[in-house]
Amino acid sequence: MNVEDLLNQIEDILEEGKSTLMGGGKVKVDAEAIRSIISDIRINMPDEVIQARKIAAERKVILAQASDAAELKIKQADIQARKMIEENEITKNAQIHAAEIINDAKAQAVDIIEKAKASSNEITENAQKWSNDLRAGASNFVETIMGESDEILSHSIEEFNKSLNKVRIASQQLKSVTVKQANNG
Repeated sequence: MNVEDLLNQIEDILEEGKSTLMGGGKVKVDAEAIRSIISDIRINMPDEVIQARKIAAERKVILAQASDAAELKIKQADIQARKMIEENEITKNAQIHAAEIINDAKAQAVDIIEKAKASSNEITENAQKWSNDLRAGASNFVETIMGESDEILSHSIEEFNKSLNKVRIASQQLKSVTVKQANNG
């Protein structure tokens, strides 16, 4: 399960939560379920890092392939130039043509390598940006959820303590009335 699916699960839990008596958009949620999903998010985060590493490795492969392709073009041009020199009676023209072919091949090789570098740099930058944005968004979302959960829990405990104190006071008043009745009776 990817991080986005896990974040969607948290949103579902929040939407299914019961409204509190306090109102203000606050809801009671299953804090344990949210903690479990947050744990899953932390476990799944390395997948994005692994993807970024794969992209970096692919960049090296692209550069190596571009370099190999460039070398092959140069070799093919050299072979073609040698054939032309051997087969042509006018060696000078063949040498000029061969030099042009080699220069063109070198220019193409440089162009291929530059394009491959630019492409791999763009892929790497986009992957890093995406990974950083995803981490930042998930972190902010988790911090917000935990802050709201802590606030709701604190308020619920406070309300429980108030209710408990009211029960104690009522119990003492009941005992007092019972003692007075017993003394009067």
